Amino acid sequence: MGASYVTVPSPQGNGSIKGYLVRPVSADTREATALKLPGVLVVHENRGLNPHIEDIARRLALANFMAFAPDALTSVGGYPGDDMKGGELFGKVDRAKMGEDLYASAVWLKGRADCTG
Repeated sequence: MGASYVTVPSPQGNGSIKGYLVRPVSADTREATALKLPGVLVVHENRGLNPHIEDIARRLALANFMAFAPDALTSVGGYPGDDMKGGELFGKVDRAKMGEDLYASAVWLKGRADCTG
C-alpha cells in the first residue's frame, strides 16, 4: 500500500492540518490517472494520530478505500508519541478551529481527483 504524511490547508481553522494518507497499491497504475477510490476520513479519539489510528487507515486501504487520518493535535505540535501526553494536549486545542481543520480534511479528501467522494 502507498502511505504518506501530508499537510492539508485549513484557512478557517489553524491554517493547516497534517495527516496520514493511505491508498492500496493496486489502485496506482501505469496509466496517466490513478484508479478512483471511495474515501474514508478516519477521526481519532482524544489522543491524536497514534499508531492504532494509522493501523485503522491501513486496514481500510487493504479493503480498497483511500483513507485519510488527520491529526487534530497538529496545532499543538502533533501526536507526541505517547497516548497519555496526547490526551493532555487534546485539552489545549481550540475546539472550533479543530472542527474546521477536520472539515477541511474531509473537503480535501472528497475533492481529490483520485477519490470518488
